[in-house]
Amino acid sequence: MLGKLTFALAALLLLAVVAGYGDAWHPALAVAAGFRLHLVILAGGLGVASGIVSLRQTSGLAFVAALAAGAGLGPLWDLAELPGDGRGVTLLYANLWDKNPVPDRLRAALRAADADILITSETMRPVADGAGGLRAHYPYRVVSLAPTATLRTAIWSKFPLRRGRLYLNNTLAPTAASAAADLGGGQLLGLIGVHFSRAGEGLRQTQAEALGPIAAGLPRPLVIAGDFNAAPWSWVTGRAAAVTGTRILGGHRITWKGRYPTPLGPVPAPWGQQIDHLLVSSGIGVEEITTIVLPGSDHRGLLVRLRVAPGGTPGKAGS
Repeated sequence: MLGKLTFALAALLLLAVVAGYGDAWHPALAVAAGFRLHLVILAGGLGVASGIVSLRQTSGLAFVAALAAGAGLGPLWDLAELPGDGRGVTLLYANLWDKNPVPDRLRAALRAADADILITSETMRPVADGAGGLRAHYPYRVVSLAPTATLRTAIWSKFPLRRGRLYLNNTLAPTAASAAADLGGGQLLGLIGVHFSRAGEGLRQTQAEALGPIAAGLPRPLVIAGDFNAAPWSWVTGRAAAVTGTRILGGHRITWKGRYPTPLGPVPAPWGQQIDHLLVSSGIGVEEITTIVLPGSDHRGLLVRLRVAPGGTPGKAGS
């Protein structure tokens, strides 16, 4: 009986792994893809345990599932481009969470991080406005002026910004902001901040494709930072990189530990997920990338130290 139950479990794990590779076709399959790393651990653990008690068929099938899942984790192992002699820039991406109960502490943390460029999503007015707000700290910005509680995605910069634009209708494009930062001496850095919809809303394919035209109007080198609501190995994140001619910065970093929406109500995430990402074009080296605490948010911030090679030429999206 135990052998049949464990074999069925191994088969279910393999089915979930295979389903995740079809995440471009249906939101439910995108959810399966998001748990690919979890499936490696579960299937590998089942394979080891089954082997110990001599359930060879179960062990073999579980290891097949673990290998099949592990083969699809490519972005975790991609090494960052080594930094060159370019201009040093610190960039922070932060989803502030529009239900944040401690905006004063959050505002202080963002100011303390003191990044050269800050990209925020679910940007709250108490963090943006006031004497100690982001408007006072960053002289250049691309941010909504709408009289709403949440200002969506925004770009804040110590460098002058050109070509600033907001994309706030995310049924057609991501909730996004874009600009070109003037680093001085004719050196420009293209910037895009994004916040994709959840998988169940069925909009992420449209949003990924929409990044191509946005990127095409910006100079290179180019940085894209945002909450993709998707794992780094997902179809939608890979497609976003493809249409913008960028690559996902590799490595494993838990950036979200909130609640999963389910038909029975929200369920806490015990381990969290990696759904906030940085994508960079050629000409950008990475010295360091870390996560930082964002008081009151269910996300962690991504702080990266870049070396930006001289650029400033118009970008062209990939195919």
